[in-house]
Amino acid sequence: GIRLYLLEDHELPTVRGFALIRTGNLFEPKDKIGLAGMTGDVMRTGGTHLKTGDQIDEQLENIAATVESRIDESYGQVSFSTLKNTTDEVLGAFHDVLTQPEFRQDKIDLAKTQYRSSISRRNDDAAGIAQREFTDMVYGKNTPYGWQMEYETLERIQRADIQAFYQRYFFPANTILAISGDFSVDDMRAKLEKLFSGWTVKGDPVPGFPPVAKTPHPGMFLAVKTNVTQTNFM
Repeated sequence: GIRLYLLEDHELPTVRGFALIRTGNLFEPKDKIGLAGMTGDVMRTGGTHLKTGDQIDEQLENIAATVESRIDESYGQVSFSTLKNTTDEVLGAFHDVLTQPEFRQDKIDLAKTQYRSSISRRNDDAAGIAQREFTDMVYGKNTPYGWQMEYETLERIQRADIQAFYQRYFFPANTILAISGDFSVDDMRAKLEKLFSGWTVKGDPVPGFPPVAKTPHPGMFLAVKTNVTQTNFM
């Protein structure tokens, strides 16, 4: 089942928490770079079986709460924040985003549009160029640690790929749940055990992350960008 960590904190009348999932863009196939990030984004924006992402937005905005999702290089995360008196309602939305994402096609299309825009503008950011080139030199361009999303890898990603990526990594035994805030530990544990009792999905153990194979060669390297007034060092 889910590994659970609870921390009482009565200083503020809020409750915050997150689910941490062993996944990441290090597990993306080379021909579909961007798949993990898109899965993490559309988990939330694409809504759940019962509500669209826009309906969840409206629900949470009306009670000053948040539920967010993301997948980075070496982890996935679904998080929430709420005032104490709306804890049950927000836990319900958090549970549904984590366990019942719908990945609606319109939000996948929107995410692709946003990602295309990001690709088109990435050479405008001098700090981003420095980070990208540094990573390439340390890890190599043809490894999960050094490659980056391109238009062609983005276009190959379909809804079925996103659903499959989610199903591979999001299951109870691959999840840690941590919550802190103004609550009784015993009460919160009982709430969570009831709430997640139906999430019984099983999956094969997730392997370790790919090994780093490249040996970097020391030196000084320049990425020349002439239309800026600052220099970035890494």
